[in-house]
Amino acid sequence: MHRKTLTRQQLKTIVRASIHPGIGIARLGNSPGEYVISPDTITPQWVSAGSRHDASGAIKRQAARFRIYGYNLENEVVGELTLDDAEIEWRAHVVNRKAQWFEFEKAMDIEDAAHTQLRLRNADRVGAERDALVIDAGARTVSGRAVSGPAHEFAGGTFLGMPVALGELRTDESGRLLVLGGHGHSGSPTGMPIFDPDVSNHFANATGWFDDTSDGPVWAAVKINGVVIPVESAWVVVAQPDFSPNTVGWRTLYDLLTDTYLASGWLTPPERPSFSRDVLPIFQRLSGLQWVNKGFATLFGQGAPFDFNNPLLLAKLSRADETFSHLRQAVFNAFRGASNAVHEPRTWPWLYGDTFGAEQESAHDHLAPSPYRSQLLKRWVKGEFHADWTPDHKPPAHLDDVNLADQPAMLDQAALHFCLADAFHPGIELSWPMRHISLYRAPFRIKTLPENQPLPDFGPVLDQTLALAVDGPLYAQPPGGLSRWMALPWQVDAVGCRSGYDADYDPYLPTFWPAGVPDQVLSEADYHASTDMTLPREQRVAAFNRRVYWGRKLRGSFIDQATQLVGDMARVGVIEARPGVENDPDLPAIMMVESVSGGQSPVAPPASDLRRGAKLSLSDIERAGWESQEQCDEFRRIVRRENI
Repeated sequence: MHRKTLTRQQLKTIVRASIHPGIGIARLGNSPGEYVISPDTITPQWVSAGSRHDASGAIKRQAARFRIYGYNLENEVVGELTLDDAEIEWRAHVVNRKAQWFEFEKAMDIEDAAHTQLRLRNADRVGAERDALVIDAGARTVSGRAVSGPAHEFAGGTFLGMPVALGELRTDESGRLLVLGGHGHSGSPTGMPIFDPDVSNHFANATGWFDDTSDGPVWAAVKINGVVIPVESAWVVVAQPDFSPNTVGWRTLYDLLTDTYLASGWLTPPERPSFSRDVLPIFQRLSGLQWVNKGFATLFGQGAPFDFNNPLLLAKLSRADETFSHLRQAVFNAFRGASNAVHEPRTWPWLYGDTFGAEQESAHDHLAPSPYRSQLLKRWVKGEFHADWTPDHKPPAHLDDVNLADQPAMLDQAALHFCLADAFHPGIELSWPMRHISLYRAPFRIKTLPENQPLPDFGPVLDQTLALAVDGPLYAQPPGGLSRWMALPWQVDAVGCRSGYDADYDPYLPTFWPAGVPDQVLSEADYHASTDMTLPREQRVAAFNRRVYWGRKLRGSFIDQATQLVGDMARVGVIEARPGVENDPDLPAIMMVESVSGGQSPVAPPASDLRRGAKLSLSDIERAGWESQEQCDEFRRIVRRENI
């Protein structure tokens, strides 16, 4: 980043400082030495082909980068503080508490959980024995320019006596903090199975297992000309890899948090919504999911009836007058209502909700717009919005292009923009506690348990009353307090939560989190065929529209597939950008294509078949990505808890 050193007069006006983003996201990767840095804007440059794998084919970690901004008495941003302006020492403390925490069964704040009682994971270990289930190497500090090394690593923590490293701290050339997480190590020192069908509620709760995700607070000590400046702390979360880093989920974690703050009065909604900023993302994210789910590609993809990237369609939807009011109404009617959601898979956005898999059908089995976003859509239908869309608008790709006053807020948003909210089953990066205002001390600031305060003991069973109690687990958080609600290990959720459970209805829909864990993708073979100008156009379009199951390299039973992903997370592909076809109504100029380490899977359609124009006839079960009806039934029993 090209920045000017703050002047002496500017430094004198700084009375406090704040770390941004308030919640940073790092990600696991199995590359031993290479990493990428988390996005600084919500519209960064495309993640291009090959950039997420190292030369060996391993997936690079994502570092969470933290910056410090100085504020004056009027609460105005004076500028970013680096080592050019101040003395800075960083400190962070990440912990993994999953194995010591309660089991996941369902989100504990929904009506369906009124009588749910969660047992402790590894309940056979009692008293002081449970301390061995926590991976905690203590806090680490770092300062200086481009610093790294063993002294700043989160090494020394153990799980049941087995050493487990949780990552490290580094700094960049300006002294900003980089937090890197673990290398994707999961396992059981005692050789326990990753899933035991004979143990109740064992999905996402593997006994005797660990993974190396984590979370915890980030602090900074700052002196300007020898004067100590108070600094607002932040939080870092180390989550699983993002296997489709260019894809934004339909409801992001940032959306969830802003909805929470709006409902609590911490934020104020705009007097008049902006089409470009407030309404358009609701539509365009449906089209963005074309790269990770074939069902979305069919209706919302390039050349599809509701391609929300088509400027001709957007020119109509962005008008606030009566000219296309009937079209606005038709689009609005396609969405599931937030206040009167129905158990109906055909309404948009075709995503599962929190109660999917429950014994009784519920209106919340499918995701609906939040009350706030429903209001945005209602105002849009009535024409009560700023018609501010222009086809040539280019949002900032770099933080340099963002006004200084807006940079802290952009960093807060960018960190969570590529994270997923619902369905909390339990989730990808974080889970259902994130929608509770009690978790925060301010927007995007986690309420931190004081370091000298002992952790509360919530007993052997967690019910809804205790989970939501004042001063319960949704209040001040210890290091590891957010990730403890997630699946153990994370690989079982990545394997188990997908699409096509009911292939008789639709092989591709509804789905869980395709933006983070893809369903059907554009293979490299199909990409090359679709951009090969020597082929007949109908074959190129057919190749583009054909999608393959993302997890096809994971074979066999649920246990087999989860174990294979534990062994090598790079067995599955990463969806990255490649040049497409210019000025074609059915083939986009930029395509998101699967990059797979170790070459193309033999299960994918061979390029020779594509060149011959062969017709591949598949059953609904095969199109959904299942090897057999028996495999599909197994996953439904595990994930949906169905008696088949």
